[in-house]
Amino acid sequence: MNLFGWIDFYSGLEKTKEIGGCIEASSITLANGDTYTNAVITRVDYTGNRFYTVGFMDEQGTVRVVNVDQVSVVENPEYKKVREANNLAYQKWAREQKRLRAVRLLEISKGASRSSYEKELNTLMDDIGVKSVEELYQPVTDKRVLSIVGA
Repeated sequence: MNLFGWIDFYSGLEKTKEIGGCIEASSITLANGDTYTNAVITRVDYTGNRFYTVGFMDEQGTVRVVNVDQVSVVENPEYKKVREANNLAYQKWAREQKRLRAVRLLEISKGASRSSYEKELNTLMDDIGVKSVEELYQPVTDKRVLSIVGA
């Protein structure tokens, strides 16, 4: 992967801080042959003009940090809203982080006539697919089915 590709990832990650969302690749393949589908790139580190590590979350929720020289292929990287990510482990983690941030913004701005945090709050809510402030206070529930055998 060339320098300009890493610059694009870095710039994209910086922009997601402002507009929300994430960068998800349909797969990341490392030099040793390991392939991670629906990997969400979480960080790209550099010093000067030398990129040295890339971090991503795999579908099992493991955050991996590898040397950029170990990355063979980043296939179809794409900007997505968190709610649109195919990586469900990342989506769950990011939704909770952004929900907590939105709740904190509401606490900080309580009593203000017009919140200076309003734009960020709207961005966070849109990113995680929340339509109302009331939804932020509802507990996140997993839709797991508990079956009791023999009951």
